Amino acid sequence: MSKQRIVSSLVSCVLILVLLGVALLALGEIRLGFIDTLLSLIGQSTDQMTNLVVWQIRMPYLGAALITGSCLAISGLILQTLTENPLVDSSILGINAGASLGAVILIGLASQSKTLNVDNWLPIAALIGALLSFIVVSAVSRHGAKMQILLSGVALTALLNGIILMIELSLNKFDFEKILVWLSGSFWNTDRDFLLTYGVLTIVLLLLTWSVHTELETFLLGPAMARSIGVNVAKMRYLLLALAVGLAAIAVSVGGAISIVGLMAPRMAKRLVGSQMSVLVPVSCCLGCIIMVLSTLVANNLFLPSVLPVGLVTGVITMPYFLYLLFKSN
Repeated sequence: MSKQRIVSSLVSCVLILVLLGVALLALGEIRLGFIDTLLSLIGQSTDQMTNLVVWQIRMPYLGAALITGSCLAISGLILQTLTENPLVDSSILGINAGASLGAVILIGLASQSKTLNVDNWLPIAALIGALLSFIVVSAVSRHGAKMQILLSGVALTALLNGIILMIELSLNKFDFEKILVWLSGSFWNTDRDFLLTYGVLTIVLLLLTWSVHTELETFLLGPAMARSIGVNVAKMRYLLLALAVGLAAIAVSVGGAISIVGLMAPRMAKRLVGSQMSVLVPVSCCLGCIIMVLSTLVANNLFLPSVLPVGLVTGVITMPYFLYLLFKSN
């Protein structure tokens, strides 16, 4: 892969993300001019209405889309590399369903105990659910082929979704609707403090991933080769798996049950810039953000004044590509 193509691909992804971000801030039920939006972003706008719409109403959605997209993309990249399977991501392996189940159980418990704060315990509940799901899939398909891993993840996802449905049916109407919003893939909490906390967690995990991107690249050569060049394969695998599960848990905590982004973004990035992790990690992250910002833009504007669930739009956009990859693999 030529250096010129890598640089041009990275610059193009950043420019597309910036344009989509500005479009998300400008378009909606209240339409703003692009110049006015840019002036507001750099603090030069004197129009109070524009500043209110940009910073108070729409900026939280942009932040949530960036958090969710980056987490899903990098989680998918790590899982694809470790499993040596280009058709997996956190949603395919049941990790998202496990995180969703943890969150749904927490919401159900909170409806029974008013002292239980969902916002405080949500990341822990999602992380525990995601971790348990991945342990189950890993145990079932430990020595299986690539397709067995996929089937194990699909089966676990179906099982967990059934459990979630049973929990839903046992709740009152208010909590049922709250969980339904969650499972449809929506940015259910756009509070600034909530998003700031998850934004900081996302940055920390992304920086940790970047710090071990060289070791991650050695897994492309196989465990034996990684050991031969001095990598502690067992220790590094556990660390990378923890990062992948943690990133998936954050994505589910912020965006609910959004799927396939982690499969699509790394595959597209590899087509653009190859398999060099020093470039693949930032490009995958950028493409994941592009998919989520685009989905949010479509969800917020396609059927105004109604707003679609972001997860629904993301599924419509990404599922055809997943089916294409699946048939191509076969």
